[in-house]
Amino acid sequence: MATGDFVASVAGGCLAGNCGQEGIQVAMKIGILTSASSPFWTGYAFQFMRMGHEVELYALDGNAPRVNAVPVYQVGPEGFDPANDSSRWPYLKCIIPLRRVLHKNRPDILMAMYLSSGGLIGSLSGHRGLVVSALGSDVNTHIDGRVWTLVLRWVCRRAKLVHAVSDDLSEKIVRHFEAPADKMLVAPIGVDTKLLPFVESSSRPGCGRIINTRAHKPLYDQATFVRAIKRLKDRNIQFHAIFASNRDVELTKELVNQSDIQDKVTFLGGYRDDQLPALLADADVYVSSSITDGTSQSLLEAMCTGLFPVVSDIEANRPWVRHNKNGLLFPVGDDRVLADQLERAIMAPELRAAVAGTNRQIVIDNGDVTSQAKRLLEAFERLLHKESGRV
Repeated sequence: MATGDFVASVAGGCLAGNCGQEGIQVAMKIGILTSASSPFWTGYAFQFMRMGHEVELYALDGNAPRVNAVPVYQVGPEGFDPANDSSRWPYLKCIIPLRRVLHKNRPDILMAMYLSSGGLIGSLSGHRGLVVSALGSDVNTHIDGRVWTLVLRWVCRRAKLVHAVSDDLSEKIVRHFEAPADKMLVAPIGVDTKLLPFVESSSRPGCGRIINTRAHKPLYDQATFVRAIKRLKDRNIQFHAIFASNRDVELTKELVNQSDIQDKVTFLGGYRDDQLPALLADADVYVSSSITDGTSQSLLEAMCTGLFPVVSDIEANRPWVRHNKNGLLFPVGDDRVLADQLERAIMAPELRAAVAGTNRQIVIDNGDVTSQAKRLLEAFERLLHKESGRV
């Protein structure tokens, strides 16, 4: 259905008495603009389709993989790898192919993920139903750059809706990029709570197994965790640390070797989504030492299974983890305090057991992917209903 056709159907539905105060329930065609290798878009796509909407992926990758059940349209130049290519030039080459696809397929909503990549290209496409999504690094790595501040202000002006995955990100976007507050929608990506079963503390290893599922980019500050591991070893604490992700892992491996803690560390070399529940079940403590973040998917996944969190004291984590209540916080970059908190978590099984059920309920109530996808869809419908008044 073309955008104009959708708008007409919205208006017709309201005239027929089928429209509530928040808009109507009409099937939409939603185009998602991002890299096919991004781990975040698939959850949205599945939920949108499950709720009766049509979804297409407009892939920035130069060699975009096929995705089951989702039509994929490659708009990136051949050989372009957004995850590893820092140049902006290949992104600009996406504009004309994207415009052609949009003209042919005519999605009702263009959901452009990451302000600085998909958001920028989506803003240059001229699409009337543009929604840009801020996920964390796209805001936090550009917030102090003068040129990027001007660019992202323009992106936020062009968008009809600006979606942020945390209150902290939303506040930064309003303050630094001057997005109108009434354009903002805060909704975590969320996790599929049905696929992450709860594990009682009594069924966990109980031998101090610490899992870290974050990537190894600088913003995740794995060096602080490595130094904390060294401190725990020097204190003769019984524990073992698992690094699950293999993304950019080389520097972390080098730090582990230099610290002579190889006997206390396992590198899994990556994992599939269907392996994650078992990995989280086979641990006692979850750790993240990130310097900055959006709403962390990894944290929500861990908490959903009842795993005890020890995470950095940053704005993005505080809504989910209250220090000494349902987890432990430590100052960014402070490996001594991190080691102290990990030791405390390892040595206090009763503390871990007491908050396991609470943490799962927090995620069910506030971080379930189905509930958050519904909030986005309701916002999309309101946006298109508003646009129908301009036809």
